Amino acid sequence: MEDRFTGLEEFCWALGETNIDSALGWSEFFIKEAERQGSKLDQSDAWNTAGNLRLNAGRHEDALLAFDRALLLLPNSDPAKQATILNNQALVHLELGDHATAIDLLLRCRSTNELLKDTSGLINAHGNLGITYAMRKDLIRSVEQLEHVVLLAEKVGDPELKAITLGNLGAIQSEMGDLPAARESLMEALAYYRIHAPDDTGLPGAMVNLGIVYQRLGELDRSDSLLRDALVYQERTGQPTELCNTYINMGGNDLIRRNYSSARVMCDKALRIADGMEVVTEQIAACQCLVEANEGLGRYREALQLHKRLMAAQDSLMNKENIEGITRLEARFEFRKVQLADSLAHAAALAQVEDERTIAQLRADKNRNRALATGGGALLLLASGGVWFYTDRRRRKERFEKEAATLETQALRSQMNPHFIFNALNSINAYVQQNDQESASSYLTKFARVMRSVLENSRHSEVPLQDDLDTLRGYMELERKRSHEKFDFTITVDPSLDPLSVLVPPLVVQPFVENAIWHGMAGKEGKGHITLSVQRQDDQLLWTIEDDGAGRHAPKTGGPENAPTKKTSLGTAITRARLDLVQKQHGGKAGFRYTDRAVGTRVEVEMPLILNT
Repeated sequence: MEDRFTGLEEFCWALGETNIDSALGWSEFFIKEAERQGSKLDQSDAWNTAGNLRLNAGRHEDALLAFDRALLLLPNSDPAKQATILNNQALVHLELGDHATAIDLLLRCRSTNELLKDTSGLINAHGNLGITYAMRKDLIRSVEQLEHVVLLAEKVGDPELKAITLGNLGAIQSEMGDLPAARESLMEALAYYRIHAPDDTGLPGAMVNLGIVYQRLGELDRSDSLLRDALVYQERTGQPTELCNTYINMGGNDLIRRNYSSARVMCDKALRIADGMEVVTEQIAACQCLVEANEGLGRYREALQLHKRLMAAQDSLMNKENIEGITRLEARFEFRKVQLADSLAHAAALAQVEDERTIAQLRADKNRNRALATGGGALLLLASGGVWFYTDRRRRKERFEKEAATLETQALRSQMNPHFIFNALNSINAYVQQNDQESASSYLTKFARVMRSVLENSRHSEVPLQDDLDTLRGYMELERKRSHEKFDFTITVDPSLDPLSVLVPPLVVQPFVENAIWHGMAGKEGKGHITLSVQRQDDQLLWTIEDDGAGRHAPKTGGPENAPTKKTSLGTAITRARLDLVQKQHGGKAGFRYTDRAVGTRVEVEMPLILNT
């Protein structure tokens, strides 16, 4: 019977390549047939196949349920298939963004495959771990895992797998800044594709990634040559997303040379492609290139409009990710709660299975590739499909709430960004309208530097204190310039704190600094001073923002000409919500309080001390 169901499984896989709906229908038929025959092993295989097909169709919750059933029905005497299902579970969690669970499952798979000396299983485990670590930005561990795959590919004599892995490895090494190693990896991958697979999509991917390496090494002619070759291939084969990225990188080379006219042409082509495809990530990259190109050409009005579009696109992307993430978490939790949580016997059985730590080899003939774009190349996922879930209702609910809180924090940060940048955009606009090109150029350069930092930091729930202070310092310098040096400022840090080891929510005190500038300094006669200090108090972190301005209860005065109307309640409301979430996630106390001084205002912001361990 097992051979028969193996054939049916392979039939479903083949059909799924061309008609996923039909394959899903057949998989349901095979489940019923296996149940009629009464073999638990066949039933487990049928559910596992259904889970893989559901995963391929993007039906993650249905895939979770199928893999749970497959694991429950599988006899404990078959550790090899347990390993297959556990590996599949890791892939579902990877696609759902639950990297921690995916890594836990893959580490268990790797350990068992090491005990069994199963090369195929080790290739899968190391490869998938490498990709998962890369997605978590844990690049050192990612490189370690992918280097294992390269060695194993050499051992089994699989040059194609080696080339694919070297392409991934080179892209990650480049991101780490290990440019000599990246160049070596990508050159070896490129050599394979040129000789053995000239029509493979990996060829232009390796070209672009190697072109980026040469760009970072300052060898722009070599970079241009590779990017032009990639462009020819991408235009011939119709790869618009890849074509867009290649134009952006060619524009990047022109920016380095200060050939702003050519950069503008290249990145305008990229933006047209990105607009046609409605791909926000590429739109953002193209806009960033065009802003710098137009600034270099003295086209400040165009640069300003592109800056506004860039910020809107970034905000749209973050909000879309947050909404989708929260919706996905809610659906996952509610679906599981209805389908599984009330079955105590089922939960107990799954808990017993989950306690089984003996897992084994992955069947190589069930492996499939998943492409995940990274720059110009692709990351390979070696997989057979699968899913993980918590058997205890309380633990599952707590996990959902924590993940939802994280996503809510991201949503709040995405609201903060437009509030933060509105001043600067209007100030640049004022300089342009006054035809003060020198001031506009200087201000725009500083603004771009601060915004790069803001956008990078806003991707994380916590950043090193040093990074946050650098961003705040840049912001205060911008405001000082905008206000014609209306104030000076001082930033101090408790000597007992290591700014590189302490983690803080990015820009959490920025609204209070903004209030000190716009309300404290605007109503003050003469020059003012703002002090920002960070102190440790046991297991708490205390920020203090003091100004010698007009005070909170002074009559409101108009700001500078062309200044935007401020809505400070928005910034402080968002900050209050963010601090509430910090308290939920890390414990301790989090909040803020105002104190009126004889001259000026003091605000203290308290939060848990978070250390990067």
